[in-house]
Amino acid sequence: MKLSSLLIPDLVLLKKTCKTKEALLDELIRELYRTRQPIPVPEATIRTAVLDREHLGETVFESGLAIPHARLPQFNDILIVIGVPEVPVMYQDTPIRMMILMLTSLAGSVVYLNTLAAFTRLSLDRELFSRLCGAAHPQEFIQILRDRNIEVTKEFLVSSIMLPIMHQTFRALHPEDTVKEAVDLFYKYHRNYLPVLDRGDTLVGELTVLDVFAIGIPDYAVQMENLKFLNSIEPFEGLVRQEQTIRVREVMKTPVLTLTEDAPVIEALMKLVRNKRNFLPVVKNGKLIGMVTYLDILHKVLRA
Repeated sequence: MKLSSLLIPDLVLLKKTCKTKEALLDELIRELYRTRQPIPVPEATIRTAVLDREHLGETVFESGLAIPHARLPQFNDILIVIGVPEVPVMYQDTPIRMMILMLTSLAGSVVYLNTLAAFTRLSLDRELFSRLCGAAHPQEFIQILRDRNIEVTKEFLVSSIMLPIMHQTFRALHPEDTVKEAVDLFYKYHRNYLPVLDRGDTLVGELTVLDVFAIGIPDYAVQMENLKFLNSIEPFEGLVRQEQTIRVREVMKTPVLTLTEDAPVIEALMKLVRNKRNFLPVVKNGKLIGMVTYLDILHKVLRA
């Protein structure tokens, strides 16, 4: 199924003069009821469901895309309403250049989840996203997507939920980086895991916060049960002294579990659960192309 085939020209609203995120969302909901009758769900129910989902977590991305969405009772369709403000709408520190309202049934569907993922990925393509935001009329907007031949599959694959390596928040280490550089990245980007890549993006290792903490544990204390005799800061003194000299290659682990982008999401879930992992790298021909975490499945499946 083509992404462009899911769009209705009457529900592609360009050059809207809304000044806030909330005003733009209200305009999309009103337009839905003006052009798509009858709708089995009251307008107030849609607005409440969307806002409830918004309160769970942000649906505004750094790329300038906002995707408010909701699952609705007594609703057996997938409806997409697109709004492009004439002037980007500021939300906190992010200028919203495009809003995509998506509605589906309470149970959701693979097509719905893959459509959410497709829109998120296309917003990372700056050239494509800018062309869409600059479209002169709805038919041009849809034609741009048609020309890109973007598919929405009926299979739910890892490629739909992974954080791609080109994402602006993606971070990785090099074997010659210091542990201090790793700790700085863990702290700044709220990560507990970082992949280690060579200069060609080949996955050669992985490092967790616990691997770093282990540096500070004295060898003699590893097998001991009672550690009350240790000073409260003593285990970390060695780590603090050495973090600028120890290289990542000295403490990283060899990756033993990976995924491919065409693996089913259920495979990712099973590997995470069975191996008690929080994360899994996604590789293609040995090169890292993305990451999947248990939070990706929570956010993009259970609460999408």
